[in-house]
Amino acid sequence: MLAPVSITGIGKCVPEKVVTNDELAALVETSDEWISKRTGIRARHVAVEETATSLAVSAVKDALAMSGEKPDSVGVIVACTITGDELTPSLAGQVQKALGIPLCAALDVSAGCTGFVYALVTAASLMDTLQKDVAIVVASEIMTKYCDWTDRATCVLFGDGAGAVVLRRSEAARLLHPILSATPDTDDVIVVKKEARSTPFTGEVVSSRESIRMKGADVFTYAVGVLEETLKELSVRCGEQPIQKIVPHQANEKIIDFVIRSMKLGREQFFVDIANYANTSSASIPIALCDAWESGWLSAGDRVAIIGFGSGLTSGGAVIDWTIQNEKENK
Repeated sequence: MLAPVSITGIGKCVPEKVVTNDELAALVETSDEWISKRTGIRARHVAVEETATSLAVSAVKDALAMSGEKPDSVGVIVACTITGDELTPSLAGQVQKALGIPLCAALDVSAGCTGFVYALVTAASLMDTLQKDVAIVVASEIMTKYCDWTDRATCVLFGDGAGAVVLRRSEAARLLHPILSATPDTDDVIVVKKEARSTPFTGEVVSSRESIRMKGADVFTYAVGVLEETLKELSVRCGEQPIQKIVPHQANEKIIDFVIRSMKLGREQFFVDIANYANTSSASIPIALCDAWESGWLSAGDRVAIIGFGSGLTSGGAVIDWTIQNEKENK
C-alpha cells in the first residue's frame, strides 16, 4: 500500500521549435503520409537551446504554482530521465538547486519510457518512509539528441519535453494499485549505448556517439502485450469502481489502436496526443495528463489509469482518482 496522496499540481514544458513531418522529408526519405499512417505522429518539439534541466524546472514551477506549495515545503524530488544533461549531479538535484530547496531527498529513476510511473510510485513510497508531506515528480527528456537523423525508421518517432506533478499527503488515497515490472531485454530490443571511454589500463578505445537502436516489430509486440495485461490487472484491482479513462505512454498510435480493438474498448476512453509531440519517452504520460486536464477531457472525479512500457524492458501502471478541477468545471 502506498501512502495516501493526491496530485495537487501539474505542469509541462516543451521546446519552442516544432518540426513537422514535411520538414523531416527534407532530411530523410519519408513523407507526412508515411509517418502519420504508421505512427499517428505529425510533428514534434525539438530542443535547440533548451536542456533537460531547463524543461524540467519550468514544468515543476508550473506544477508548484498550481498546487500552492512553496519550494521549501518539498520533502522529496524524484526525477526520471534517460537523457539527463549530466551523469552527476542528478536531474532531481538540478531541480532542487534551481528551486532553492534547502533540504530534501532527491534522486533520479531510470526506467525508459515507463520512468514516470516508476518515479510516481517511488515518490509516494518515500513520502511514507520518510514521513514527508509534499513531493515533486518530474520527467524530462531530450530524445532528439540521441536520434540518427539519417535513419527514417527511428528519427521520425521521437520528440523532446517535460512534465511534472506535485504530490501531497491526503486523507483519502488517490494514487492506487501500483504495478511495476521488468522483463529482461535479451534481444537488445531498445538500446542507447553510452560514449565509449578508456583508462590508461584498457588500451585504445575508439570514441563513438551511439544513437537509438530499436527493433520496431519486437517493440510493438511487447508494447501491445504489456499494455493489455496491465490494463486488465488494474481493472481487476479496481473491482466495482471501474476505470473510466486511460492515459497510456504515447509511443505509437497504432499500439493504442491495436489494444482498443483487442479489448473491445471505446476510443473515447483513451487520451492520445502523440500527433503533436511524438514519443517523448518518460515525459509522455505527464505531458498527456496535462493536455488531458487543460482540454477538459480529464475532470475532477475521474478515475484514470496510466500505463507505461519501454526499454529494459519495463512496464507499469497505476490508477489515479483525479481531484484537480479544470477551467470548464470552474465556469
